[in-house]
Amino acid sequence: MKSKTRLSAGILILALGFACPAYAKNSAKTEAMKATQSIEQNPSDPKGYYNRGVAEIELEQYDEAVKDFTKSIELEPKASDTFFNRGLAYRLQKKDAEAIADFSKAIEIFNDNFAYHYERCNARIVTADYDGAIADGSEMVRIAPKDPEGYFMRGLAAHLKGDETAGLADAEKALALKNWHKGALRLKAEITGAKTASS
Repeated sequence: MKSKTRLSAGILILALGFACPAYAKNSAKTEAMKATQSIEQNPSDPKGYYNRGVAEIELEQYDEAVKDFTKSIELEPKASDTFFNRGLAYRLQKKDAEAIADFSKAIEIFNDNFAYHYERCNARIVTADYDGAIADGSEMVRIAPKDPEGYFMRGLAAHLKGDETAGLADAEKALALKNWHKGALRLKAEITGAKTASS
């Protein structure tokens, strides 16, 4: 388990932080102000709350973002992107159970979105739901078979579950698509190193 813990620290939790330069922060403040004006003019328009929530994520105002996305959902309950973005706000607060619930709702509304499965896969790995993460990885592969990230994430989940054969196979598939994929290179090295050490 020690090797898997090291791997987790190195490549498991993919940063969601919005490392914005000052101009981007200023832009987010401007967008938040515009959205607030829009809300004041039309408090029944879900778009205003959604846009302000997006800006608040960039400003790292996650509680406020959750409130605005929640209000937007009340006004437009079938907007998958709003659930997804509220899920991101929860993930940035390390509330993975809430994030998974929102990513799942977004997927229920619209299944064929790579990003929805990608973020739920991340959250499921963090919460050690490796079977769920493998399922999301498979969906990512189905949606975008030439994107190495789906294979890498599925392989990582398989490795953490203890299925080194599946983990290595997916790492190699990811590398076949992008031979310098850092995560897949580390994953392959982790698995082959562990196999060498045990033989």
